Amino acid sequence: MNSRAITSLASALLIVACAIVCGCVAPDEQGVAPNTTVPVERGWTQAAVALLELSTLGEAGEEAYERFNGSVVSPEPAILPDSNGHPLYYRYYVLKNGENFYAVQVSANKLLGRTVTHIGDFGYLGSNESVDRAVNGSIANGAASGLASTPVPPQGEEYAQMMLDCWGVGDAYAQDVARDAEHAGIDISTPLFAEDRNLIREILWENIRQREERLRAIEEKYQVDL
Repeated sequence: MNSRAITSLASALLIVACAIVCGCVAPDEQGVAPNTTVPVERGWTQAAVALLELSTLGEAGEEAYERFNGSVVSPEPAILPDSNGHPLYYRYYVLKNGENFYAVQVSANKLLGRTVTHIGDFGYLGSNESVDRAVNGSIANGAASGLASTPVPPQGEEYAQMMLDCWGVGDAYAQDVARDAEHAGIDISTPLFAEDRNLIREILWENIRQREERLRAIEEKYQVDL
């Protein structure tokens, strides 16, 4: 290799190094991990759909609807960080007559593998009881809370990808429900009208069916029970 070739090679390496340092090379090319923080607006949709499930699909029926009738999910959540200060959970408040009435907690990090993690009064009614068990017991196939537990030890890239896939299924479910509701003229950011209850039930059940099919595909792919 002659001196001119060596000089050209050295210059090229220097350019690449400078590009990496200054951020001119795309993140994927630098090997930077993808951002797994959930956008706040997507978390809100997940929380709003969870509230629809709770108020329309529970065994309590009319009692549940009356309890949540007139309530809405606030778009501004409390952000619960992890030990490094990164968002871990979003807690969206359920408002009724302008006051906190309930709350829906969702994952703020996709690597948790699920969307809704907790639904309850969080002390607003004095009992601080979670309704996770009641919701799971009243809706076939665990419709409201998604994955009930971590299926395998949290380690390795395959595990991380499985968690991302599972979160994606829960998120797609919530976004699809919101889309179908909008097409039907139902605004999930406002209280549900009594005449729309049957229609929203149909929308929820159809999307729950699709979600379960997607979860079964993940089970087959990773050979786990979700």
